Amino acid sequence: MNHRFNFYCLLLVFSTIAVAETERLSDFEVFKVNSPEEIEPSGLHIKDGVLYTVCDDANNIYRLSFKQDSLVDAVVDQKLDVTQLAAMNLDLEGITAVGDDFFVVSETHHKLVRVVGDEIKWVPELGGVYAKAHEAGLFQVYNAGLEAATYLGNQTFLLAVEREPRGLIEVTFDQQYTHIIKQTNQRFAEDINDPSAARQPDLTGLFSFGGKIFGLHRNAYLIQEISKGADGLYQTGKAWSYEHIVRDAKYAYQDMQFGHAEGLAMDDDYFYLIIDNNKNPNAKNPNDKRPLLIRAKRD
Repeated sequence: MNHRFNFYCLLLVFSTIAVAETERLSDFEVFKVNSPEEIEPSGLHIKDGVLYTVCDDANNIYRLSFKQDSLVDAVVDQKLDVTQLAAMNLDLEGITAVGDDFFVVSETHHKLVRVVGDEIKWVPELGGVYAKAHEAGLFQVYNAGLEAATYLGNQTFLLAVEREPRGLIEVTFDQQYTHIIKQTNQRFAEDINDPSAARQPDLTGLFSFGGKIFGLHRNAYLIQEISKGADGLYQTGKAWSYEHIVRDAKYAYQDMQFGHAEGLAMDDDYFYLIIDNNKNPNAKNPNDKRPLLIRAKRD
């Protein structure tokens, strides 16, 4: 690899995530997600006014459309031909877009996948963010890897590392998205939940909109602003709680030990949250295993 592609800026920070200002989402709608087969949605993006999701149990991109009677249809927008990557399953956990191209997050491989028409490519082509992030204290627990991505511009993405510890990876690629130019790793302290809890809050969603970044902390049931300080470190700010929505008797699932929200998107008017219930039944209706989509008014 050319030496100019081999520059990594590494940063390990034990950052406090204090929730000083939290607001309950009060103006919201909850939609059941219908699909031809049972799906486990694990990421969310909005492009040209249309919502898209991916699932950790299928190598597809799904398009979501709102219907009457509080229903959303999920249909396959594109099947990803993983044979192009010499892979079997990608374990897709996040989705974002750059222009017309989607970029999806593979947790299994700790990498992005670029979707250009019917062609898919690893990003970067060789290596990835794992080694340097692991050295910085991230990726310390099995099955707690990359969970989300959002595009920041200038070939730069912000990636979410799920838990134990939560963290952020900012990575810049060359113009062809084949090599890493720069990578920074930031680790967050686990201090927004009871330290004795079975599992600390998970960072499962990211979305950049209007010059701001928002994160989804699953087990804390929070959407939270994330901003980059003058020192280059990411700090968290105002938060919105949705716990009262997902724990409402109408929407709760039989298994509520952990949070289920896995994808975050927004537009000028709304937050959108996609819920992965892992095919667990609704608490009141054991025959209903559909995921949920929440649309909540932004202030």
